[in-house]
Amino acid sequence: MQIRENIYGPDEINSEFSFENLISENESKIINLIFGMTGDYHLAQDLAQETFLKAFKSKQSFNGQSKISTWLYRIAVNTTIDYQRKTCVRKENPSDELPEKSDMSQDPDQKCQKTAMRDILFEAISELPTQLREVYVLREVNGCSTKEVSEILNISIELVKWRLHKARTQLRKSFTEGSAYKNVGKFKLKHTGIE
Repeated sequence: MQIRENIYGPDEINSEFSFENLISENESKIINLIFGMTGDYHLAQDLAQETFLKAFKSKQSFNGQSKISTWLYRIAVNTTIDYQRKTCVRKENPSDELPEKSDMSQDPDQKCQKTAMRDILFEAISELPTQLREVYVLREVNGCSTKEVSEILNISIELVKWRLHKARTQLRKSFTEGSAYKNVGKFKLKHTGIE
């Protein structure tokens, strides 16, 4: 079952109720995007709040020509880049602060294995150069289309494809050459966690 994004026009996001819905529908994706870029979950929460504050203040600039999530992602990316430029932050171990999805029915061994795989994956993602990490997180973690990533980062579709290929190649190389990544197994990363 595919979840369809609610369509917001320029007039709809000006109402307070709709803007609250907009936040609740997009908050986890924005936090995941920023977390993927910074490697710090608490900072991602703070920058997500700043993103929504900027979006609220500039809601008149949304013209409805793109999806609302694309507009929000662009604000989130710019907010994160601005923060990183100001502080020259060095990434910490990103997986330490990622909240766990609680599932009481899950086998403890399987849960432990997923946690270890998540730690390894986010460590590898955090080592990617910023431009590759942005594209990888938007495309692979948040599930944006290539066109959406192009619009969010204001780069060509060809450049998105090239950076995504480069990011995948570097991650694959990390997993095959790095001793910490041996015998990780197969997994798929989604915005809801590792499957």
